[in-house]
Amino acid sequence: MHKDPIQSLFIGSRLLQLPSCHSTNAVAADLLAESSTVEGTVIVTENQTAGKGQRGNSWESQPGKNLTLSIILKPGFLPIAKQFELTVISSLALTSALEDLGMPASKIKWPNDIYYNGSKIAGILIENTVRANRLEWSIIGIGLNVNQSSFETPMATSVKLELNKELKLKRVLQTLLLRLNGHYKCLKSGGYDELRSKYTDRLMWLNEQRTFQNNLLNKPFSGVIQGVSEEGKLIINLNNKREVFDSKALTFLH
Repeated sequence: MHKDPIQSLFIGSRLLQLPSCHSTNAVAADLLAESSTVEGTVIVTENQTAGKGQRGNSWESQPGKNLTLSIILKPGFLPIAKQFELTVISSLALTSALEDLGMPASKIKWPNDIYYNGSKIAGILIENTVRANRLEWSIIGIGLNVNQSSFETPMATSVKLELNKELKLKRVLQTLLLRLNGHYKCLKSGGYDELRSKYTDRLMWLNEQRTFQNNLLNKPFSGVIQGVSEEGKLIINLNNKREVFDSKALTFLH
């Protein structure tokens, strides 16, 4: 009997496949209440009925068409100040996996959406448990549009729409987890600079002028995106002055 290639990986060593669930992140949170929870556990479902996106938005996904999954990690080596590194490795895992599938030009729209040809193809939602200024547990929720061919959400796309062919979800999952394993290993070995460099190279609209809404002042402004700070805040050159914004304070307009 051959072992599933996914379960030969550290992330994926325990794979729970559910035909349907409310939210894979919620299932992961329930599992964390059990003392037997193993780091690297992955929960995958064909039908997520109430998936969440950033800022409480819903995640649109037709049953059996896409990848909706959550990964349980125990990144106790990471101080709270470096928790954004989990967004970095998750974003890089998605862009790297898409490249492996024949889509080399995907971009990271700060802080944690993945775009291809100007349309959203994937999103990430990370929920952390903190103890003694360290990350005790992290749940990385990922939604990746694979074989869905129509969306109610404007400016959304999928692997099928871009490559003009359907892919087996298991193959896409294996590709994604293989990449996530590699980036997590790099993070654990202290490869912060290498990972951040790759993240910045993939950053959407880097060194371009964009228009934003300052949610705190309730007014629009224009500035040039210069990168992302160590804490995960967007760095914008505003009238030759460096300003940083967190995701709640800023909305992209165009």
